[in-house]
Amino acid sequence: MKLSELEKQYGDYYVPAFTVAVGGQDLVRDLYLTVTSVEVDLKEKTPGRFSFNVANAFDWKSRAFVAKSGGDPIDLIKLFEFGSPVEIKFGYGDPSSLESMLHGMITEISTSYADGATPELSISGYDPLYSLVNGKNTRQWEGVPDSDAVAELVDVTGLSTDIRSTETVQARIDQSQEADIAFLNKLAERNGVTFYVRDDTFYFGPRNNTATADIKLPLGQGLLKFNPDANIASQVKTVEVLGRSAQTGDTIIGRASQNDASGVDSNAESGSERVAAAVDTEPVMRVRAAVHTVEEAQQRARAILEEKSQEFVTGDGESIGLPDILPDMNIELTALGAPFSKTYYVNGAKHKVDGSGYRTTFSVQETSV
Repeated sequence: MKLSELEKQYGDYYVPAFTVAVGGQDLVRDLYLTVTSVEVDLKEKTPGRFSFNVANAFDWKSRAFVAKSGGDPIDLIKLFEFGSPVEIKFGYGDPSSLESMLHGMITEISTSYADGATPELSISGYDPLYSLVNGKNTRQWEGVPDSDAVAELVDVTGLSTDIRSTETVQARIDQSQEADIAFLNKLAERNGVTFYVRDDTFYFGPRNNTATADIKLPLGQGLLKFNPDANIASQVKTVEVLGRSAQTGDTIIGRASQNDASGVDSNAESGSERVAAAVDTEPVMRVRAAVHTVEEAQQRARAILEEKSQEFVTGDGESIGLPDILPDMNIELTALGAPFSKTYYVNGAKHKVDGSGYRTTFSVQETSV
């Protein structure tokens, strides 16, 4: 989508808007609180985080943080108690027409007292994946694909799920004294997939890094700055995963080469091609892993190569506030000149509204340049 089309959708970006609702109450429109900044930080493979600041809510007479919305004062410390549900929306124009960016719960509240200064409240928290962060568990699954284990792990979040089958049936899957989020990352990495929460749905599946760009941003027209970095230091030509057959005891080898990586631009050179041209030998990465079939070894090799290839080109940028920029989408950045004017995969996006307006910062990856 071109910037001109987004301008029509968002009323030429004239009136940035947001809503922060806690326990179903809009802090600005229902409780008349002064919210000075709101931020939502979304990344792949990690709980989404939010934060907001509330000013001018400290009552010096009662020495308490309160909201005065016409009736009895509301104790904000009770309203913002740990676990309270939060919904945050960003966009432009009428607040009632904004789309939700994050549902979460409060996990932190802080303030600062100083002589002669009015204290403010800083509130932050996470989306439902936070329930997978604390504690450690030991569990086993037998005769099922990794995706079945994933479904059981995230069942406690209460989210709807879009879990794509990993197909390969594992003889045994072991979680040993690991936090659920760490184990979930391990399952995602060995299958070469991603996960995140969007629209109250947990997604676990392939990256959306081969589709056409969702948004096109030229430098100076929506794109405010961009800092790309191409680095061949971690690039390899081939990945080999070595294991041992449970039936015969023979060595098993799974291989993946540059053609197995997704998202490769046919008009540019991948990191593995660049490193092969730069050094005299072909870089090969050999890994020993607990794999018991050739299929499992090849799957692991492709997943490792995928991760490595995504590290070739990285970058971070800033644009005008665009709620459409989210992880696991593609964005075309132009007017940068060769070789960095191209389509990039977004793996993180932070949206913030404060006294300076609405800005979006994002991080990207690419496999070729």
